[in-house]
Amino acid sequence: MRRTETETYRTRVVRTVEDLAPETGELAAAAGASEFYYGHEFLRAYEREPIQPVHAVYYIEVLDEDDRVIALTPCYVQGDPLRALDMAPDEKALLSHVWHCSDTQLASTRTDPRVAGAIVTRMREIAADAGLERCGFINVATGSPTALALEGAGLTGIDLDTRYTVDLAALGSWEGYLSSLRYNARREYARQLRRADDCGVKITERVPDGDEDPESLQIFEVLMANVGSAGYYSKERIAAFLRYTRKGARILEVTMDGEVIAKAVVFLEPRKIHAWAGGYDRNADVASGRPFSSYYVLMSAIIKLGLRAGVPTLEGGRRNGDFKVRYGMRPQPLQAFMTVSSAGS
Repeated sequence: MRRTETETYRTRVVRTVEDLAPETGELAAAAGASEFYYGHEFLRAYEREPIQPVHAVYYIEVLDEDDRVIALTPCYVQGDPLRALDMAPDEKALLSHVWHCSDTQLASTRTDPRVAGAIVTRMREIAADAGLERCGFINVATGSPTALALEGAGLTGIDLDTRYTVDLAALGSWEGYLSSLRYNARREYARQLRRADDCGVKITERVPDGDEDPESLQIFEVLMANVGSAGYYSKERIAAFLRYTRKGARILEVTMDGEVIAKAVVFLEPRKIHAWAGGYDRNADVASGRPFSSYYVLMSAIIKLGLRAGVPTLEGGRRNGDFKVRYGMRPQPLQAFMTVSSAGS
């Protein structure tokens, strides 16, 4: 563990979540960042059982003049599984956060622009020491305080992806959600759910049992293959990951005649529900002659769970944007902020 000076702030790097300062466990809530993505449970799970390959982990803590931790940035040596950064197939970069985080933020209790500068400086040093040419942040909401802070630190954002959200607090209920949709969309959603109900479709919710059968998670792989991102999910890795995320995780399963036809892993935190991983097989829907889409049923189950939990916001994930916009989700563009390391400059 070593430190570097950056004006008022110092940075400290640790290599495992077990060595983080105890106060980082509550830092996300104090900073207004995601308590899911920046909480110790998720960090520990991804450190031990990463879903995409991680070649090294570095946690950057920022300390103030009184040695109090005021910011935390988890960094990972990763590739580019979505081919979003124009990286070579075998190229690695130091990135924050992991690709399976769709809401990267500067988890800091201070808005001082020097905090971002201290973090970027330390990231460049770590990347250089590791022989990496590039480092930076992925999946940062365009125009957010984090995006503005990174711009202030000299980084330029490039368009990367889009995630989708629903303001559950404004809707209040499932009926409120439906009434917010345009007439044709509302009518179609009701028709899909009515047909599913007529076919005896059931929805169950449970906490991961700690030993999920990887074969039961293959439907996630099927979905990503159908949308052109084969390999983004691994059923074995998700099963292993879920052993460490039982506190906030819920599994939703849509079944028909005893067969799971759609499935989701969602995470609950005090102010959000994250539709983190989902799967259904649209080809199987068609081939089986089902008079409804299992995706409609799955998304309705996620929204209803968020409403029951009383959280203000649904994070609806990325991809399938046409469907999500049609059914009331707001698009949030995401950017990457990359820079060269000391080795690459």
